[in-house]
Amino acid sequence: MSSSLTGAGLEGVVAGESEICYIDGYAGVLSYRGYNIHTLADNATFEEVISLLWTGSLPRRAELEQLKRDLAANRPIPRAIADFLGSVSKAAPMDVLRTAVSMLSLHDPEANDMSPAANARKAMKLIAQTATIVTTFDRLRNGREILDGDPNLSFAANFLYTLTGKRPDEIMERAFDVALILHADHELNASTFAARVTAATLSDIYSAATSAIGALKGPLHGGANQDVIQWLLQMPDEEAAADRVRNTLSRKVKIPGFGHRVYRTEDPRATHLRVLSEELGKRTGQEKLYLISHRME
Repeated sequence: MSSSLTGAGLEGVVAGESEICYIDGYAGVLSYRGYNIHTLADNATFEEVISLLWTGSLPRRAELEQLKRDLAANRPIPRAIADFLGSVSKAAPMDVLRTAVSMLSLHDPEANDMSPAANARKAMKLIAQTATIVTTFDRLRNGREILDGDPNLSFAANFLYTLTGKRPDEIMERAFDVALILHADHELNASTFAARVTAATLSDIYSAATSAIGALKGPLHGGANQDVIQWLLQMPDEEAAADRVRNTLSRKVKIPGFGHRVYRTEDPRATHLRVLSEELGKRTGQEKLYLISHRME
């Protein structure tokens, strides 16, 4: 208990072993199933990485096409969940996501079937429908109509299309695809640990995912991303951002988004995200956000 209260987490504690993800924080190495993250970011698609994480190997062409079809077929969410999303438009997005994912179990006849085959089908639904929950909620909270997905689009392209109403160009699609690859796994982080604890009780996969989202929401985990965005949006220009950094550091207060418990050198994901941020900023007319973040760095 004292460990969690001081923020030490599981640092230095062997809580489990995994063949899925490997991290060397001192060398700045992140790999999935033996594939360096830079190799995957440069050459793979998110769908291929899903298959790699699930099965231990990259898919053959026929396997990849079947995976794409299965993901597309599982994108629609139950009407009751869409109605729920429309009824809580003012709620915090992570609270909505946590509740909606939990609700999925109420509409899945296999929710309590713990067989490997049933769990594989539920995992497919969770990946596909979690994306739909996010895009549906965002459209409804902004007073826009829900868009049906396009089964011919990739996971990344369909997400952007159902979010914005515009089919992304190749660069936009690739940028988001790479972002998904970079965030697909990160060893035994807090949300993964929470999911594994729940799953270890032989609870269902929806409960495990709900536990993970609850942990992810915290400002010492995924919630830090929200704090970063708020910082960037509050800064009028680069020099104001630099001044705030200096003032914050002088008060010995941590700055969200900088520093990671695992890495003692640059986070290898940042190598790609930095380039994508600059490129997308220029393409969307939002380069100011990149320039401010670069100045802060």
